[in-house]
Amino acid sequence: MELVEVDGRDPAVFERFFKLRDEVRREDEFPSGLGLEEARVLMADEHSDLRANGLGLVDGDTWLGIAWLDWWLQENTHLVEVEIAVAAPHRRTGVGGRLLDAVIERAKADGRRLLSSTMHADAVTGESAGTAFATARGFVRKHVELHQVIELPLAAERLTELDRPVDGYEIVQWGDHSPEEWIEQFADALSAMTVDVPTGELDHEPTRWTPERVREAEARRLKQGRFCHTTVAVDRNGRLAAYTQMGGARKNPERLYQWDTFVRREDRGRRLGLAVKVPNFRSLQAVLDRPAVLHTWNAPTNAPMIAVNERLGFRAVAQRTGWELEL
Repeated sequence: MELVEVDGRDPAVFERFFKLRDEVRREDEFPSGLGLEEARVLMADEHSDLRANGLGLVDGDTWLGIAWLDWWLQENTHLVEVEIAVAAPHRRTGVGGRLLDAVIERAKADGRRLLSSTMHADAVTGESAGTAFATARGFVRKHVELHQVIELPLAAERLTELDRPVDGYEIVQWGDHSPEEWIEQFADALSAMTVDVPTGELDHEPTRWTPERVREAEARRLKQGRFCHTTVAVDRNGRLAAYTQMGGARKNPERLYQWDTFVRREDRGRRLGLAVKVPNFRSLQAVLDRPAVLHTWNAPTNAPMIAVNERLGFRAVAQRTGWELEL
């Protein structure tokens, strides 16, 4: 067996790497994650905020397991995020452990002091083969999120029932590019969201968004073949009070994502979460040409957002648990 370094620049190697990762993810009832081209752009290109690479454990022509590594370059430079996936026939044979040992070696060499990993788990128990492996290797569970899904399209009548404009706020929408007149306020709202979003006991720093960073993220998203629908609520003074974003990949429109939904603290309690989500659903569904599943994740402590999602028809299908290992 040998370890293969993966950087996304060799198409054949990356395809084998990605195929194993994707096969393991598809074992979930409702799989999520990047498609081939989305993942390749993330790993092969240079980004100001992130460097991604991987490892494969290979025996001849057989890929036994892989590790995907995210190295943050602006915030969270003390940690490496890692995902380990092992092909079904080779589990419980030491493949995952050998990959983890190689990741730890590389993380220490780069001066990182923490490994962070996410494990999918049963919706009720929060346990899985991944959580058992993490526990055995000394990781500590630091955060839990509910994985919720909803089948699209939602009935137009249902959206009409839920559509209740909030007095004093105007709805503004855009697609893949944030309008210049809103980009500074939008970047500020993105930063505020990363401060307020529940993260349990994870040792993670908030993200500092700037207009330049938003533009870089938008360009990366387009190169990945992804699309995004954004709806914001603006108060009488022209202040961006709430936003929501949904989207996915054009090559895989059956798998969509509810990304951020955020309401500023001073504007909460006015049903703005629902007020931005409903028109965003309409915008998203206007371009769908087939049924789709929309995924979202929220901490159980984020009861207001979970209540909004349940009112829309989302249901919990799994847990996403966050783990850390001190090096």
